[in-house]
Amino acid sequence: MNKPQTPMMRQYLSIKAKYKDEILFFRLGDFYEMFFDEAVEVSRILNLTLTKRNDVPMCGIPYHAAKIYIARLLRAGKKIAICEQVTEPVAGGLTERKVVEVITPGTVAEDDFLEQGSNNYLAAVYCSNKKTEGNSGFDYYAGLAYIDVTTGNFFATSFPKTDFKEQFLKEIGRINPKEILIQQSIQNEFPALKQILSEFPSMMQNFYPDWSFNPDQAEKRLCSTFGTENLKGFLLNTDSPEVPPAGLLLQYLEEISGRDISHISGIKIYAESDFVSLDDSTRKNLELLTNLRDNSPSYSLFESVNYTKTAMGTRLLRRRISYPLRSKNEIDKRLDKVNSLFKDGKASAIIRETLSSILDIERLSGRIAMQKTHGKDLLALKQSLNSVIRMGSLIEEKKLNFLQLNDEEKKLLTEIRDLLENSIDDDCTIALNDGKLIKKGFSKKVDTIKNIKENAHEILEKYLDDERKKTGINNLKIKYNRMMGYFLEVSLGNISAVPDYFIRQRSLSNADRFTTESLKQIEDNINNSEERLIEAEKEVFDEVCTEIGSHHCFLQKLAEEVAELDVNQSFAQAAVLHAWTRPELCSDSGILNITGGRHPVVENHLRAGDFVPNSIKLLSGENSNPEDETIPSFAVITGPNMAGKSTFLRQTALICLLAQIGSFVPAEKAVLSPVDKIFCRVGATDNLARGESTFLVEMIETAYILNSATRNSLVIMDEVGRGTSMEDGLAIAQAVSEHLLNTIKAKTLFATHYHELTRLEHEKIINLKLDVLEAEGKIVFLKKVVHGAAGNSYGIHVAGLAGIPQSVLTRAENLLYMRSQFQKERTIQEARPSAQGSEEKTPSSPAEKGLSLFPEEELILNEILSTDPDETAPIKALQLIASWKNRLSGK
Repeated sequence: MNKPQTPMMRQYLSIKAKYKDEILFFRLGDFYEMFFDEAVEVSRILNLTLTKRNDVPMCGIPYHAAKIYIARLLRAGKKIAICEQVTEPVAGGLTERKVVEVITPGTVAEDDFLEQGSNNYLAAVYCSNKKTEGNSGFDYYAGLAYIDVTTGNFFATSFPKTDFKEQFLKEIGRINPKEILIQQSIQNEFPALKQILSEFPSMMQNFYPDWSFNPDQAEKRLCSTFGTENLKGFLLNTDSPEVPPAGLLLQYLEEISGRDISHISGIKIYAESDFVSLDDSTRKNLELLTNLRDNSPSYSLFESVNYTKTAMGTRLLRRRISYPLRSKNEIDKRLDKVNSLFKDGKASAIIRETLSSILDIERLSGRIAMQKTHGKDLLALKQSLNSVIRMGSLIEEKKLNFLQLNDEEKKLLTEIRDLLENSIDDDCTIALNDGKLIKKGFSKKVDTIKNIKENAHEILEKYLDDERKKTGINNLKIKYNRMMGYFLEVSLGNISAVPDYFIRQRSLSNADRFTTESLKQIEDNINNSEERLIEAEKEVFDEVCTEIGSHHCFLQKLAEEVAELDVNQSFAQAAVLHAWTRPELCSDSGILNITGGRHPVVENHLRAGDFVPNSIKLLSGENSNPEDETIPSFAVITGPNMAGKSTFLRQTALICLLAQIGSFVPAEKAVLSPVDKIFCRVGATDNLARGESTFLVEMIETAYILNSATRNSLVIMDEVGRGTSMEDGLAIAQAVSEHLLNTIKAKTLFATHYHELTRLEHEKIINLKLDVLEAEGKIVFLKKVVHGAAGNSYGIHVAGLAGIPQSVLTRAENLLYMRSQFQKERTIQEARPSAQGSEEKTPSSPAEKGLSLFPEEELILNEILSTDPDETAPIKALQLIASWKNRLSGK
């Protein structure tokens, strides 16, 4: 029989029933408690002690340390509902409780739960069941929208449903949202969705019914939030696939967080064609934002160019790396700005120093607009605005093209700074109830109350002095006790001088005690001064926040200007420190000409001068200029393992990408035409969860390249076909090469150990190799790319460097030597004329062809090398020799 539940437990279960998907932090005194299965799960995640009360599992955390535990739960992809006590505890009664806030990974706004240099995106995806006109013509489209509520950044894009798997994975990999809202029917329409989501285990997933993505309601919500009549100004209409997911995001934010989101003033729509296409495999293989080893920023391109000084700049740098530009004009504009800072080192140094004192204006203004702020935030904003004003003067003096503010905006900037300077006390804390929030002289009301609180003794003395003068009682005194509070004491000798407005409270043997209406008012003011001061300061603080929040759009623009300046100075600093040069961009020529190129990441982690630079010159196929016909579009690159092939491949792709995000590049000179897509198929691993082998993963990536690349693409491929037999692998590698050469005609770097590919003949193909020096039995990898084909892969040498036992290496060398001898002998035999005539019988069946995993000669060779003559009996030796002879003669 179930035990009867206590009133408190019934209250808990009632509240929990409304928040089934959230972890309920149930306030009990100084702790937040969790119960039942939720307690078991939380105790495991947070490593808390699990206890029991009346057979109910429970665990708890101190309320003052809740932020630490909430941050850990958010990182684990959990939602938290904060349930507080909203009435004072009453003896024998039940304290009223209610949920005051729901915190989710995608809606959190507090600094304690955020990564300063990364956006905290909440995303939504939707598939339309209605054909619409889009970037790819009249088709069925999927819409993806995502928002960072802390900054107000709101983006949306769309793509054909036929490309859903590739495009959705690409976008999710780029933006890395913390939480996503998914249309329920997509699960059935695209079975691959489950596989894609499994690659982002920390991303919280919420499935919503299809009716939640209502286009009409979404359009109304967006217009209401943006304050517009329609969405034409954002290139949207009711049928746009971006509208339903964008509208649901705003609805979710309002329902979950319950905050004012008026600071979200618009949405930016973009298409795949606006930026360089980087598929998920390319993004990972090039290690743009994180490395492949531990998924951290170390040893990534981001680390190599990140010299930003503000959180806003760091976030913008991440986005620029993920979204390189295609437009030559836009890229040149960015390069011009970087160049201006690169040339003026003195101004750049001052700007860097000033940027260091600018805090996160973007998120500060967002919190102010959402009314989730405190005094320290406003002081941080004031400090940042002061630095912007100082920096603006320098930029005007140097005539640099940054911080583009008109006169009205400059005036507004000064006014906001002055408001903060005059209103917020420099010694305020994050608490709003300590009476140290508003600066003296800003509010008459606050000053009056603060004067009463701080100068109660002086106020009482002044009142006493006034009463002495009025009454003529010179020995009149003010005293205080707990029972009566403040009172006037008159000696018996002066009782006759007591005026009528004195109110007798008590008579003693030697004196009488009185009060007055004025003294009661003073006492009331003194006793309630602290509470009244907190209320008055909060009222003034809210007024200041409302005034600043009304200028959120301006502060967002200012944050964007500062972020852009920060990114450009970061690029300029990288160029100065690492001797990078400005790339030259050509329109639609298809050229890629890099002289003395270097890998930006590898070079940074070597000693100065250790990295060996290399050059490459390629030109996309089909050019009208006859002089260009001699420039190859396809480079076959051979060379030993560890010689630097992969480094050379990646550095070429990274130099192109750096140029197209508006950065200088690690090269003596770089002339290139902007590419539309970069593909990097370098290495592959199996995916056991999907049931995909290494070779299958490699073929999927190769198929995507062959189906997506264009003449203006850059294709990087390393060791295609290595995951299967040599015969199959070589055939696939050659067929892929021919398709890239003859059909796609993209600029391609194709590294391989199939030396047979170096014998391909084509006017647009070039053979390159990594040079090796052999001297006195030793091998030195020179890391230098030269013309020609490699003659040896030096695999056994590399195996030795890896620590393979010497006995194994010796055996491998013997096998390699014997096999090469057999190959030579077979070549000689095949070259001799047939004694039976010129016609030879062609085997027609696998049995006649003698197909096996290894050639017969190699099998016999292995048997010979593994036979010990000292332990073989004479008769056994003769039998073996006869057997080998018959097998070699085909009998």
